[in-house]
Amino acid sequence: MTRKMLSLQGVGTPHPNGHFYSPVCDPVDLEARRAEIWPEQPRACLGIDFDDESHLKVLQEWFPRFIADYDYPEHGPEDSELEFYYTQNSQFSWLDSRVLFVIMRALEPRRVIEVGSGYSSLLMADINRRFLEGAAEIRCVEPYPRAFLKRGVPGLSDVIVERVQAVPLAVFEALGENDILFIDSSHVGKTGSDVNYLFFEVLPRLQPGVMVHVHDIFLPADYLQEWAIDENRSWNEQYLLRALLMHSSAFKPVFGSYYAWLVHQSAVISALSLEGGAGFGGGSFWFRRC
Repeated sequence: MTRKMLSLQGVGTPHPNGHFYSPVCDPVDLEARRAEIWPEQPRACLGIDFDDESHLKVLQEWFPRFIADYDYPEHGPEDSELEFYYTQNSQFSWLDSRVLFVIMRALEPRRVIEVGSGYSSLLMADINRRFLEGAAEIRCVEPYPRAFLKRGVPGLSDVIVERVQAVPLAVFEALGENDILFIDSSHVGKTGSDVNYLFFEVLPRLQPGVMVHVHDIFLPADYLQEWAIDENRSWNEQYLLRALLMHSSAFKPVFGSYYAWLVHQSAVISALSLEGGAGFGGGSFWFRRC
C-alpha cells in the first residue's frame, strides 16, 4: 500500500481525532462547552473594525441600484445537468448570491479570479454576459471541475484545472483596483494546503484596491454548531481570517453576510424586499486590500 493510500485511510496519525494535539475537534468536548463557545450573543472580535458604514453602503446604496435586475429562478436541475444559476441551491445562495450580484455590478471588475468553482461561477458568468458586456476576464481555478465547467460557460474566460498552489503568483499579482479574488476553498489550513498558500503567499501580494471574498465565514461568531458538533468538519480558515484582520492596516472588511444579518437586520430586510425571511442568511465575507 502506498504512502498516499495510507494517508487517505488515516494510517500513521500519531494522535487520535479529538486529542489535544490533533487538528480534528472532539465533538463531545464541544458539546460540553456549547454555551461557552456559542453564546447567545457572539463575543466581540477584538481588534477588528467590521465597518458598519461600509455594510450600510452596500445595503442602502448598492442594493437599490442593482437588485431589481436579480431575476434568477429559485429552482433548477441536479448537479449533473447544471447549466445555469438558480437561487435555492445548497452551496451559494440566499444573501450571498445577491451581494455578489450587486458588488460585481458596482465595481465592474476587469479581472476576477475564482478559487473553488461551482454555482458562483455560473452566477458570475451570467453577470458578466448580461450586465458587464462580457468585459470581465473571469478565470476559475478548480482541480476537480464539474461537467458544466468542462463543457465551457459563456462569460468565463478560462478554467485552470490545477490546485491553486500550482498557479503562478503572477496571476494574482495582475489583479488591480476593484478586481476580485473570490475564494471558496477547502476551508482547512494545514501543511501544504490551499488555504495556507492563499493566506501566506497570495493575499500579501495583492495590489491595493483588490476586493477579496472568502466563503463560509460567520464572524463575529464561531463556525455553525451543527457543522462543528454534528458533522465535525473541523474547519479553521475563519480563524486565519480573523487573525489577518486584527489590528490590520492592510486589509479592511467591506461586507459580511452573517455580520450584516446579526447587526443590521432591518437594513438587510429592506434591501432584499423578500417575504418570509428567505435570502437573509449567508456566509460570504468581503474585504479589501488597502
